[in-house]
Amino acid sequence: MSIKLSFIFISLILFFSTFISITPIKAEQSFNRSFVDFSFNGNVDYLIITTNKLSEELEPFLIWKTQKGLSTDIKTIQEIEVEYSGKNLAEQMKNCIIDYFENNNTKWVLLAGDYPELPSQNVKAVEDYPLDGDDVSCDSYYADLDNNWDLNNDYAYGTAQDEYDFNPEVFVGRIPTNDETEMQMLIQRIIDYEKNPPVGWWMERSLFAGSILYFNLDWNGDNLCDYGESDGNHVNNFINNTHFNGWNSTFLAQTLGVKGSDYYSDMQFSLENLINEINKGTSVGTIFAHGNPKGFGIGKWTIDYDGDLLFDYGACPFNESGVAIDVQEFSYLLTTSTTGLNPKTGRYGFYYLGSCSTGTFDYNEDCLAEYLLKNAAIGVIASSQVTWGEDEWYERDHGGWFIEGLGFRLWEQFMVSNRPGEALALAKADYVADRLVSPEPNDYPDWEDKCLKQYNLFCDPELPIWTKIPKQLNMTEMILTDDNFTLAITAEGELIENATITFMKDGKLLWMDQSDFNGEIVVPFSNNSLNGMTCTVSKDGYLPFQESYPEIPIIPETTILGYNFAFFLSISVFLIGTTLITLQKLKSRNHTNKF
Repeated sequence: MSIKLSFIFISLILFFSTFISITPIKAEQSFNRSFVDFSFNGNVDYLIITTNKLSEELEPFLIWKTQKGLSTDIKTIQEIEVEYSGKNLAEQMKNCIIDYFENNNTKWVLLAGDYPELPSQNVKAVEDYPLDGDDVSCDSYYADLDNNWDLNNDYAYGTAQDEYDFNPEVFVGRIPTNDETEMQMLIQRIIDYEKNPPVGWWMERSLFAGSILYFNLDWNGDNLCDYGESDGNHVNNFINNTHFNGWNSTFLAQTLGVKGSDYYSDMQFSLENLINEINKGTSVGTIFAHGNPKGFGIGKWTIDYDGDLLFDYGACPFNESGVAIDVQEFSYLLTTSTTGLNPKTGRYGFYYLGSCSTGTFDYNEDCLAEYLLKNAAIGVIASSQVTWGEDEWYERDHGGWFIEGLGFRLWEQFMVSNRPGEALALAKADYVADRLVSPEPNDYPDWEDKCLKQYNLFCDPELPIWTKIPKQLNMTEMILTDDNFTLAITAEGELIENATITFMKDGKLLWMDQSDFNGEIVVPFSNNSLNGMTCTVSKDGYLPFQESYPEIPIIPETTILGYNFAFFLSISVFLIGTTLITLQKLKSRNHTNKF
C-alpha cells in the first residue's frame, strides 16, 4: 500500500511539473520599433542662413519650428561660400535659396545675422532726388527666385536692363545681429511669444501714431494751396476703419501748433505718450513720421505770419529749393538712445515704420528698427534709405501709393495671413498688380520702385502674430490598446480639428499628423513607447500644448522565476520529502522483519 502511495506521489510530481514556468521580465524599450525618424520626403519648409558663430544659438529655434511640424535646416555662410557660386556673397546666398526651393520645396527663409556677415543685396534705385544715393539694401532680392537681377552681368543689380519682380517664391525675414547674446535673447523672445505669451487684451490692440508730414503749402504768395497736406493720422484712421474693425485702437496725432490733425486722435504724438502706449503692449503698430537711421520726429508749426493756415515758402521747396517763410520746429521723438522702452511682461508688438531710413541696418551702428526689435518689438518693417510719401494722399479702395499705399496693403494682407514675411511680400506684389491696372497717372515710377525695393522685414517671417485672445490647447488620452492610442484635442471644451501633433526625441521628429474633424487622432504605437519624448500640439490662433515624458533608464533583460514556478516548486519539495520519508519507513520495516 505504501509503495503504491510512493508511485502516486512520484506521478503527481511529474504531473505538476508540466505547469512549471519561468517568466522572462524584459525592460520596456525606450521607444517602439514603429517609432522611427519621421520622413519629410526631402522637404525643408524653413531654411535658416547664419554663421558658424551663431548656429548654436539657433538650435532652440530649429527645434521649436520642428515641433510645430516644419522641417527646418540651418545653412551657414561658411558652407555657402564653398558650395555655391556667385559674383558676391549675396548672390551665393540666393543661389543656395534657389537650390532649397527647387529641390526641397522651401517656403520660409530666415537671414539670422547682420551686415556685413549676412549682407543684403545692394540694388539700384535711381530717382532724381540728389541727396540720398542710388543704392538700397533689398532683401526682396532673396525672395524673387525666377528672375536674374543682374541679367547683363554688369554687377549693378535691379536696373531697368535686368529682370526682377516682387512676386515671391519664398518669404524672407531677417534677425539683424551678429552678437551671440543678442541672438539668444531674440530667439528666446520669439519662442516665448508663440509658446507662452502673456494672454490679454493687448493681443487685439492696434497702435497708430502719425505726424503731419507736410502742411498745406503756398509758395506763390497768392494765399492759394499749391501742395495739399499729408497727415499720417489721416492715413492711420483710414487703415483702421478699413482693416481693424473690432480692434482696440489707439491714435497718437499731431495736435499742437498752428495746425494739428483734422482726424480722430486719442492724444498728442509725443515721446512720453508713445513710450507709455508701447509699454502697455500692442499686437501691431503703424507709425508715420520723418526719420533717419537713428530716429524719427515731428515738425510743429509754430508761426504763421500771414495767418492764412498755409505754410508759406518763397519758392517750391521740392524743385526750386524754396526757403520756408513760416516757422516749423522739428523735434526728435523716438531715437536709438531713448530710454524707458519696456513692454509689460512680453507684450511685444509688430510695427510698420513709414519713415525715411529707419531700417538702415547696414549702418555702422544699430538703426532705429534694430533698436526697436531688441528693446520693444517682436518684428519691424522699415526702409533702408530715403523713402517717399504720396503727394496729397487721399482715400480710395486700394489705399494709394508710396509708403501710405504699401502700409495699407501690408495690413490688408496681414488680415489674410498674420505671418509678417508673407504679408509684406504679398503687399508688394499686390501694389505692383494694382499699379498695372490703375487709371491713375504714374508720374514717379522710379520713386515708387525705390519704396518697394528698400522696405525690409526684421522678424521671423513665419511667426504668427497674435490677432485675438487665444484659447489653450489640451490633449487627452482616450483609447489605449497594445498597438495604438487615441488622443482628443480640445480647447476650453471645444473639439479642435486640423491641430498638428508631433513627437520628438533628441532633436529628431519621430511622428507627425493632424487631428480629424472630431478633434481626434490615432497614434499608431503603444503609449508605453513615449520614453523621453516631447509631444507638441499646435494650431494657429491657439496656445500650444506640450508634454514631456520622463526618460526611464533601460534595465538589462533578466529572467526571474515566476510565481507559478515558486508555488509548484514548494509543492514538489513537499511531495518529494514525503515520498522519501515513506520510503525510509518501508526500508526500516523491511529491516525489522528480516531479523
